Amino acid sequence: MKEKLNIPNSITIFRIILVVPITICLIKNQYRSAVLLFFLAALSDVLDGWLARKLKMQTRIGAVLDPLADKLMLNYTFVVLTIKSYIPLMLFATILTKDIILVVGSTIEVLSVNEISNIKIKASITGKISTFLQVIVITLVFLKIFRIYFDSILFSFLVYTTMVFAIFSLLSYIKDYLKRVREDEK
Repeated sequence: MKEKLNIPNSITIFRIILVVPITICLIKNQYRSAVLLFFLAALSDVLDGWLARKLKMQTRIGAVLDPLADKLMLNYTFVVLTIKSYIPLMLFATILTKDIILVVGSTIEVLSVNEISNIKIKASITGKISTFLQVIVITLVFLKIFRIYFDSILFSFLVYTTMVFAIFSLLSYIKDYLKRVREDEK
């Protein structure tokens, strides 16, 4: 099955490319530029998904690239902010482990189906909450960096809550995967 590069997939690839300048800006302490690029990447995430659904341009490669782009953007942001001691290593390690397991597992599953309509991987509510919480943690770090707002108790609460949801989302995806395997065996 040969797939063509379409507009939503091109936007997703653009988002993946944005990971590099976002990371460089973070490393060089160019936080304003990093935030603007991060916001642009977030907007492209909304746009590519909407276009893929609206124009019926969903593809297997898009099903792999879109979550990969999200994971790359969040994890590279997390790694730099962790190295700079803004984010606890324990949180980064939890999220990175979860994301590696999810990306490898979902890529194998997506590439093993013949038709895009046969892909049964769905974002779980715990996965969406986990991603949302990760963005909130990053936002709080940027608010701290810009000296706009920081509450250490709120930040600690969000760190532990994000870890819990990351673990729950991984368990949810594993449970759903095992259910799909059992259904396919019937």
